[in-house]
Order: sequence, then C-alpha cells, then structure tokens
Amino acid sequence: MKKKILSATLTMTMVLALTACGSSASSEDNSGGGEGGKDGATIQVIPMSTASAYWLAVKQGAEDAAADLKEEYGEITIKYDGPPENGDATGQIDIMNNAVTAQADGIVLAATDPEALLQPVKDAIDAGVHVVTVDSGVEPNEAESFFYTDNITGCKELGEYMLDTYGDELESYAIIGDSYEFAAGKDRPEGFNQAMAEKDGMEYLGIQLAKSDIAEAENICSNYLTANSDLDMIFATNDAAAQGALNAFSKAGITDEVKLCVVDVSEDVLSAMEQGIIDAAALQNPYTMGYEGVTSIMKLLDGEEVEKQVDTGVFILTPDNMKSEEATAAIQQYLPDYEP
Repeated sequence: MKKKILSATLTMTMVLALTACGSSASSEDNSGGGEGGKDGATIQVIPMSTASAYWLAVKQGAEDAAADLKEEYGEITIKYDGPPENGDATGQIDIMNNAVTAQADGIVLAATDPEALLQPVKDAIDAGVHVVTVDSGVEPNEAESFFYTDNITGCKELGEYMLDTYGDELESYAIIGDSYEFAAGKDRPEGFNQAMAEKDGMEYLGIQLAKSDIAEAENICSNYLTANSDLDMIFATNDAAAQGALNAFSKAGITDEVKLCVVDVSEDVLSAMEQGIIDAAALQNPYTMGYEGVTSIMKLLDGEEVEKQVDTGVFILTPDNMKSEEATAAIQQYLPDYEP
C-alpha cells in the first residue's frame, strides 16, 4: 500500500521542490544490514500532539521508511513520542532534550511553536544530532531539512474552488481557526481570505480559535449558526475544527444550507462529503512527511546532502473527484487502508 501512496505524492514533491492520536506513546520498528547503518540508528519522531490521526500518518510514514531502508542503511529504530495536545512546546522541548541525552542519531520534529523550538533545534544539531522538521518548522529555518505544506497557497486554492463552484450562493463566511502560535494557524486563514477577497461584496464574519479542541470548535460553530442567519459558508482549518463543525451541523440538522470546507480528511469527513455536507477539503501529505523525514536523516548520517526545504503539496478533494485515483492516493496519506 505504501508504494502506491508514495508514487503519486513523491512525484508531486519533486516537481514542487524544483519549482521552489491517543496518549503519548513510544513505537519501535527494527531492521538490519547495510553499510550506512551497520552500527544502528535511532530516530526520535516528535509530533505536535498524539491526539490526531494526522500525526499517526506521519508516524506510519516514518516506520515504513525505516523498514524500506534497512538494506541500504541497516537497523533503524523509530521512537514516537509527543505531547497529548497541541500547543505544548515545553513538552516537545523535554522530549528533544531527552533524545539528545540518549544520543539519538536524528530527530524528526513538527514544531508546535517555531520560536520556542528554535534553540532546542540548534542545540541538538550542535550536539551532533541531525534534525529534520515536518509540517511545522522553526523560524528561521535552522533545521537541516524541512518538509512542509504551503498552507497559504493550498487554502487559497480551496477558497477559489468554493467561489468557482458555489460563488453565486456565497455572500458571507466565517472561519473556525486553530492557534496563531504556529505558522499553519496563521497561514490557512490568510490563504482562504485571499481567495474570498476576489469576490466583491463578500462579508467576512470573523475567525475564532478552537486550538484543536473539538468541543470548543463545535461551540464556535453553533454560535456562528445561531448568531448569523445569513451565514453562507464556514471554513474549518484543521481536523479538530472540522469534526467540531460536523457535530454542530448534525445537532442543527444542517445538510447543504451552509457550505462547509475543511483542511485534512478522516472517515467522518469522507462520509460527510458523500452526504453533501462537506463541499471540499484541502489534503496534505503527512505520510510523505514522515517517510521523507526519516529518509533525510539517514542520508545525512551517510554524509549525503538533502534539500533544505520541500513543499509536499496539497490536493483539493471534492465530491466530483473523490473516487479518482489521485483522490484515493491523497486520502491514503491519512487512511492507508482506504479504498473507494
């Protein structure tokens, strides 16, 4: 399955590069042989949180890379640990410091706070531990490589799709955001707002931040629906915001009266799209980020050069294309066993 996933996403990654979950847990995947890793290698993967399926997809990509690279580099141990919820920069720093103390060979990090994690990244590299960031990096980019989503461009494309498809029905919108502490929390609303600015007279009813709390996102969405009888569209900027919005829509009995577009995908998002409740979703490539993060660490350990920064791309999932091969590959980035 993973080969099928990578065939579509890695091609897109290379093209773009040329032009530009439960509780905290530990996971290990071991393999053997090969000159580059004959003495073994340990890589610490640190997600923003363990409370999202998105980060489990990053974990899966990292573990699959370790298995695939055994013949070339030797035994690779993947350790996966992160804070229970987004926003815990201190928790991430503690995990990083512990990995350095334990003499890990590399760290794959999704920085919850790009400023707070900057010095720990520099300290780890100074201590001889290779660091690659995924999804959310540090500012400035001091990591040896960064695999990311261009959230401004991707969410602008999402907004433009909504205008192109439903423009005659849209006169107002609101946003359920995440947090301004990391880049995606700011960039996704910015990109979507850029698209909405293309339509004269579009009324922006504002943004409220749920900070990856599903219950809070549901409450925000319910308030939007109650206070704005003329609301035409809601943009939910991450998986928790999307789930909260779906819960609010369900309680309000809303199907297609208010348009809903989201970032990321889940079984519930797919079901809602099939029912006509969700109209579009911007899909990232979390599996590829985990896979390429580990691959880059192993290349660095072997003395090879790696790309400093790689945009892994966005796929706009819609009711019209969701059964296509391209959509299937994009969905499998989150749900590896998915088949349409």
